[in-house]
Amino acid sequence: MSDKEDLKANKSKKNIASDKSKLAEMSQDNLLKAVLILAWPVIIEMLMHSSVGIADTAMVGRLGAASIAAIGLGNQLVMFITTVFAAVRTGATVLVARFTGAGDLEGAKQVARQALLIGAVFGCFLASLLLVFPAAGFRFLGAEPEVIEVGVGYLRFRAIAMIFAIVTMTATSILRGLGDTKVAMYVNASVSLINVILNFLFIFGIAFFPEMGTAGAGFASMVARFFGTIVMLWVLNSGKSFIRVPITKIRKFHKETIKRMLAVGIPAGIESLMLRGAMMGFTMIVANLGTNLYAAHQIGIRIDSVAFMPGFGFSVAATTLVGQNLGAEQPEEARRAGNVTTIMGAAFMGAVGLIIFIFARQLMWFFTDIEEVITAGAEVLRIMAFVLPFMGVARISAGGLRGAGDTKFVMWGTGISIWATRILLAYVLVNYANLGLPGAWIGMSADHVLRAAIFFLRWLQGKWVDIKV
Repeated sequence: MSDKEDLKANKSKKNIASDKSKLAEMSQDNLLKAVLILAWPVIIEMLMHSSVGIADTAMVGRLGAASIAAIGLGNQLVMFITTVFAAVRTGATVLVARFTGAGDLEGAKQVARQALLIGAVFGCFLASLLLVFPAAGFRFLGAEPEVIEVGVGYLRFRAIAMIFAIVTMTATSILRGLGDTKVAMYVNASVSLINVILNFLFIFGIAFFPEMGTAGAGFASMVARFFGTIVMLWVLNSGKSFIRVPITKIRKFHKETIKRMLAVGIPAGIESLMLRGAMMGFTMIVANLGTNLYAAHQIGIRIDSVAFMPGFGFSVAATTLVGQNLGAEQPEEARRAGNVTTIMGAAFMGAVGLIIFIFARQLMWFFTDIEEVITAGAEVLRIMAFVLPFMGVARISAGGLRGAGDTKFVMWGTGISIWATRILLAYVLVNYANLGLPGAWIGMSADHVLRAAIFFLRWLQGKWVDIKV
């Protein structure tokens, strides 16, 4: 299909990739509608994605605290490695949004091809590390022997699943840059649903399926992620998305495109590495409190990840709208989009926080019947409930800054805040003030409040308007 035919086909579908971004135009007329069009599919998608983690935790929770800890620590290792690709994903989203806003379809397609190629090649390399050395990863995080014993099988399957996950996440980032959050929602929600069903079958050995225990959760993730990769590549290859990215043309690296993509994305990658490195340090602090308290922490993190989904959805909306409006040379519309998105997201997060505060014990009981775990988890959930609006402001403001290409500031703000506040304060409160698990979560809460202040003030200053990408 030629570029002219591609453009004609795209316009016939009334997509946003036209001479002037449809989303950029919509944000002028009905900004609330534009924000919600982008945000709600991401929220649903991420809720479904979080349901996989919830299902993992809830189902293996019936196998014991060691299984809960194995799932939590294993996911920390996987998430740390996948953060390397934050540079590619962020760079792809920002550049695709800019090209779309400017009406440059070929530029958007070139970025998409390079992002997918990098994800596939380096994903295989990094996944092999976990596949070969799973026990070493658990020992590095301070896992107890019983946790390592039940977690090795799970982590090996998750390592293979990670290869497929990286490709799928890259494709999702491309679609979000285009403003197409619905397709990504449908595909990723389907993957999550399949994962949950397979969890049930393989963890407990229902019907003729083998009973694999904790490893069954990893095997289910591998199968589901493979399905998601196949579908995403088909979507991009067939032209079902706003641009057509033929898989057969993804053959070689294009230095100039990669350079532009990484110029924007590398700070985001470093930010994610600092974040995940701090999260691993934070995990070590909590893991030393014992298996039951770490299990309570892990369940709390799972619940918190669901509560955070509105903030993530509005953050994606801010990144896309700011990027597309700047690409269309409409800086004031970009500013207005960021302001409105932040207010809406913070309000949603506040409402979710109220629900969590009221039903903290009931939420913990859903995952486990161990009283010590329930009591400890409910206490820290109520701490986090107060901080959810700040989490929303921090994430959405950062999303707007990323859409403008101001990724270096976000990198430094995140790194300084999480290490100087979350890690240092948590360590002091846990080990010197003897506050236990609540002390760790107070440190985490302080980090979110500080980042909210840093990023929102940077947004209000408006220096991001002049950044070139």
